[in-house]
Amino acid sequence: MFLIWLFYALPVTIVSGSSGSLYLFANESVDSPVVATTSGKFAGFTIRQTNVWVGIPYAAPPVGALRWQKAQPYVVTDSQNDIIRNATYYSPFCPQIDRGDNTTGPFNENCLYLNVWSPRTPSSEPNGYPVMIWIHGGGFKEGSATLVIYDGLSWTNAAIQENNPFIMVSMNYRLNVMGFFAQSSLLDDNGQTIGNQGITDQRMAMKWVRDNIAQFGGDKNYITLMGESAGSQSVCIHLISPLSAGLFHASIMQSGPCDAVNMLRDKSFAYSTANNLALLFGCNMTNSSQQLDCLRAVSSTRLVAAIGNVSIPLSTSLAFKDQEKIGEAFPFGLIVDGVEIPVHPLQAFLTGQVNQVPTLTGANRDELLLRALYQEYFYPPTSTEDYLTRILPIAGYNNRDIQTLYAPSQFNGNYSQAFVALFSEGIFVCSARRMAGYMTEQPTYLYTFTHAPESFFLTQPALIMWPGAYHGAEIFSLFQTLAATFYGNMIFNADEIPLATSLRRYWTNMITKHQPNDNISLTWPQYSSTTDRVLVLNKNTTITSFIGIYPNCDLISDVQAKVYGEYLGFNATCTIGNKCCIVDSTPTTRPTSTSNNLRCCRFKLLFLLFSCIILLF
Repeated sequence: MFLIWLFYALPVTIVSGSSGSLYLFANESVDSPVVATTSGKFAGFTIRQTNVWVGIPYAAPPVGALRWQKAQPYVVTDSQNDIIRNATYYSPFCPQIDRGDNTTGPFNENCLYLNVWSPRTPSSEPNGYPVMIWIHGGGFKEGSATLVIYDGLSWTNAAIQENNPFIMVSMNYRLNVMGFFAQSSLLDDNGQTIGNQGITDQRMAMKWVRDNIAQFGGDKNYITLMGESAGSQSVCIHLISPLSAGLFHASIMQSGPCDAVNMLRDKSFAYSTANNLALLFGCNMTNSSQQLDCLRAVSSTRLVAAIGNVSIPLSTSLAFKDQEKIGEAFPFGLIVDGVEIPVHPLQAFLTGQVNQVPTLTGANRDELLLRALYQEYFYPPTSTEDYLTRILPIAGYNNRDIQTLYAPSQFNGNYSQAFVALFSEGIFVCSARRMAGYMTEQPTYLYTFTHAPESFFLTQPALIMWPGAYHGAEIFSLFQTLAATFYGNMIFNADEIPLATSLRRYWTNMITKHQPNDNISLTWPQYSSTTDRVLVLNKNTTITSFIGIYPNCDLISDVQAKVYGEYLGFNATCTIGNKCCIVDSTPTTRPTSTSNNLRCCRFKLLFLLFSCIILLF
């Protein structure tokens, strides 16, 4: 979610995507492979053992009348039919806050482009190479697929060298007010609300991959959808969306659950923030269609700059109450619109309305140590009293047991350490375990990353609060790229290289085999709530009991399920052993097979009923 901030902290020369900027490793190219797609013909690069194309359009530019519409297919013009265009230059970033330096941008609403890294040698398999689609993070308000830390060259080349090749695709998608905006007159042809435009962009890219990846040598029936932070939350949304069913066949979610997050709101919230935005620009007409036309006339630069001035509707639900006192509010983010997100993810997971696919998921032990996350997205405590009176009651949902477990006295009196533990476990770690529990109808693998990076470049005070397994730290072991001359093993200390190699192999196996175990010394077991086993990734990687290293997660998950269940109008619970379910509730949406979660609750209810009968006699 927040790795874009690395570009303000790392003391290396970073080349980020900008219109007209040549691909970072272009000087190594030895050929110009041409590919024919539904978007036209494109020439790319051959670099080392990989063919590379950057900046291929996958959707119509969302400008003019298409602003805030769902993603539309890209249409090749007559003048483009017979020409070969270069896919050698980075595309613009989608509109977002301009940080005022040369590390991001330029920004343009015409930003829906993708990038492809494919082995230069055709596959020996008749169906082609496995495919991984990467969704970048950034809190749904910033970031880009063109950031160098997401460059696929190092990883795909390493996979080729280990005879485990795959194709990687990454895409830009609309962000913040340009990509997560809903308004009462913004409706589709069926009269349904249009929102979550960024999710429609991602799905359009997935459809483009389905229709075109064979031209790059890929297998359209063997696609892994992968993301970190907001990218992981996006994968999570596609898991519960019927519209995404069949477009991917495995998932990887890193530090980004979607079942109990306070940035996911309802349509009334979205309409309120849209009206407040309109007020800021003098577009406060009573006619909603005129209001929408007025807002479409405002530049994306001005709209994005105004986000911080949009008022957030107050809520009495513990899921959202007073959250603006402890962290940044998100006026334009994911909403349960009934279309792209048909029901709240918690309800979907607890009722089995899920696209069940093999899944790898987890989180990092000290997520909140990333300075941007600690200081920019949250309002950290200034004293023990401030933590105890302002932060802990709200973040702990007024639950006394949670407040006791995360009191500074449990952390040698250090309120900052308590703050990091509370938010790291409450937002990321415990939720990752719940995600694994939801997905066990298919092989599922749970990890926790506990290694504190040691390299000078990855431990700068401008980057982190203090050493630890911070948000996004595992990303470096996967892409292993910081600059054109700084990638691979050189970004790690020597004793960290075995961990980076193993982690990358696990992930590569998940992409190519839909299970992580091959050419690796330690076998990663499938997750089940009965055994509750987790892979602990550090320099001495082990397998152990999840609750043994995160003993507070049973309580946190139960409280969160109850709080968000109450907000949604049902009684939810998570019992010991990571069994989460809805009590006394029958799903009323699309039919599905009975989930393990519902079976667990039905058994619980039958047990309680039997106990009551015994007591009567």
